Amino acid sequence: MYLYVKTHNKSGLKYLGKTIQNPFKYKGSGTYWLRHIKKYGNDVTTEILLETDDKELIKEKGMYYSELWQVVNSPDWANLIPEQGDGGDTSKSLKYIQSMKNKD
Repeated sequence: MYLYVKTHNKSGLKYLGKTIQNPFKYKGSGTYWLRHIKKYGNDVTTEILLETDDKELIKEKGMYYSELWQVVNSPDWANLIPEQGDGGDTSKSLKYIQSMKNKD
């Protein structure tokens, strides 16, 4: 498993995520992030923060970085919820609701 940060090279928007796939080929799964890529292209840089088989460590570090960088509240990040390594339901997040109102 990988914990990663993707940065869109043109807009600077970032996305904190987790995957079991190749993190350099995997686009991410965030609703807001994927819509941003669709609009602006898949010109991104991927940085690996952690590679491990330990699900609890992924969750712990995902929450740590989510809080450190304020990925949900910061306009610099596309995350709708903190990264906990489980996908999670984003449909009730404020960013998601606002993004649905302002569909690109």
